[in-house]
Amino acid sequence: MDELGSALRHSDEPNFRVSPFLYMPEGKLGSAISYSILWPTESIQGGDECTRDFLFGIGEEKQRSARLTAWFHTPQNYFIQEYEKYRVKLQSTKFSPLPVERSATNSVRRSDGSALRVYTDIPQVEEFLTRPEFVITTEPKNADIIWTSTQVDEEMKKAIGLNDQQYINQFPFEACLVMKHHLAETVQKAYGAPEWLQPTYNLETQLSQLLGDYYTREKAGVDNLWILKPWNMARTIDTTVTQNLSAIIRLMETGPKICQKYIEHPALFKGRKFDLRYIVLLRSMKPMEIFISDVFWVRLANNTYSLDMRSLFEYETHFTVMNYRGRLNHMNTPEFVKEFEQEHRVKWLDIHVRVEKMIRSVFESAATVHPEMCSPTSRAMYGVDVMLDCHYQSKLLEVTYCPDCTRACKYDTEAVTKEGEVIKGSDFYNYVFGCLFLNETAHVSPL
Repeated sequence: MDELGSALRHSDEPNFRVSPFLYMPEGKLGSAISYSILWPTESIQGGDECTRDFLFGIGEEKQRSARLTAWFHTPQNYFIQEYEKYRVKLQSTKFSPLPVERSATNSVRRSDGSALRVYTDIPQVEEFLTRPEFVITTEPKNADIIWTSTQVDEEMKKAIGLNDQQYINQFPFEACLVMKHHLAETVQKAYGAPEWLQPTYNLETQLSQLLGDYYTREKAGVDNLWILKPWNMARTIDTTVTQNLSAIIRLMETGPKICQKYIEHPALFKGRKFDLRYIVLLRSMKPMEIFISDVFWVRLANNTYSLDMRSLFEYETHFTVMNYRGRLNHMNTPEFVKEFEQEHRVKWLDIHVRVEKMIRSVFESAATVHPEMCSPTSRAMYGVDVMLDCHYQSKLLEVTYCPDCTRACKYDTEAVTKEGEVIKGSDFYNYVFGCLFLNETAHVSPL
């Protein structure tokens, strides 16, 4: 909106509509000139004030009153009450443990004893899946295993001739884990408000509760820094850290997001922020057969961590994913663990046990809330991102479908939890497929 459009005041009963218009006389963005097109929606007289609706087309079903808080003082007590009701509901939620069942998953074998045919669109799988039990095929309809980065739905199955006997690296309804708003909802339905999940709100449906939480923190004089994440994007695209309530509300206009309490005091490594990427292999949901790869890696921010408000706009201070932008400073995991233990006087094994317990809980949440995830022909690999707070307690960041495993394939490393067992990067997909399809446990640990 230009100066003219911004000068119009709000009214719930406006007499004008206004729309931004971008004109590119040379057909290029560099030549663009922006205008506000203004037109009356009713008869007006000389001297009448021109007004517009700041939330045109947005009614109460889209949280209109709460969204007006971005511009106007709205009743804080109402939002605080909504938050209190929500908090009580979460606190009253108790997890019902899953029944203990014996493993029932069999190895996948062809009746004639020949190699399992694998169709994939992932270059690392083509390059590094080299064991003789598997062979790459370019025809998906002839494959025993479909390992793809693309969502496989019924329409796609029909289009390329897939059948229900083929194994696919996706579980039904796995969106309850890999989409951020569904992940939070799944965990909250199962556990309420576990310590390992930061307070999280779906801005499309829970803005009133978020406002109440914000005002409660403001009255208590505690930290009010939040991070906004798109529902379904990776690599920190369109992610914002802010303590400005108006900015939080207005950022809803750029697409559906969650708003999550920022971990303002994370554990640091030599003064820098970091997070951890774990690889989880899911063989079965019922009974639950879940494994964690002995290979995990650390992702380090480039700049010294700071809570100075000016630093919130510095990607290399507050974010750790540098292999797509910024300067990537790879550090081998055993080296990181050794130096972290020395710096903080802690035992990594204690931290690792807590992380494993948390990851198991995440997938138990999905199994409890969404039993329809069960599928005998599904085997999947997920990336689970974890951060540690200043007390070395694990915090869940997100779960990623078909994670980028370039680092796992590129670097040889040692299993820090298994007395230095050497793991070759080139063997990564060999043992992943061995675990998921041949019931092997090399270089993985059951959860």
